[in-house]
Amino acid sequence: MDFSRFPVAQKWPAQHPDRIQLYSLPTPNGVKVSIMLEETGLAYEPHLVDFATNDQMSPAFHSLNPNNKIPAIIDPDGPGGKPLALFETGAILIYLAEKTGRFMPQDAAGRHHTIQWLMWQMGGIGPMFGQLGFFHKFRRQGL
Repeated sequence: MDFSRFPVAQKWPAQHPDRIQLYSLPTPNGVKVSIMLEETGLAYEPHLVDFATNDQMSPAFHSLNPNNKIPAIIDPDGPGGKPLALFETGAILIYLAEKTGRFMPQDAAGRHHTIQWLMWQMGGIGPMFGQLGFFHKFRRQGL
């Protein structure tokens, strides 16, 4: 797979271009996709997007995710065998579930039931835990 058309690959070159390229950081949100990749058994290559050096604000990362948020992926074997770049955790999780046929029911009711809980986690409890962590760790220190 030639990643040259993806500017992000200039900053984070693929050592294993046949694997899904994961651009993330081990934060509560950032690990969700790596956990899914591990659970599905898909081969992937992680690339650290370091917030301490503002990697997420770099033009290279911005070319992959215009929202400057982790995680993001490039699947060299996307639909039709063509590379697919994706951002947003929920979208990536749904894609990986559908790609592998795991963790997403095939029947419509089961599928929508699963998506409802994913959306609840992504927009409800997940951000609340993130705020709790921030205020507990940083605001307590007066930062």
